[in-house]
Amino acid sequence: MPRAWRTMLKRAATLEDVGNVAAFAASDRARSMTATALNITCGTQVD
Repeated sequence: MPRAWRTMLKRAATLEDVGNVAAFAASDRARSMTATALNITCGTQVD
C-alpha cells in the first residue's frame, strides 16, 4: 500500500509539483527568500 495516505494531504508530490517548485525557486518571484527550505512533502515532514 502506498504511503501517501500517511501525509496530511493524503497524496504524494508529483514530478510536476517538484518541477513547479524548482522553477519558482529559480525565478525572480523567489528573490526575497533567503535561508529558506521549501517543504513539498505533502505534510510528511511538519515544519
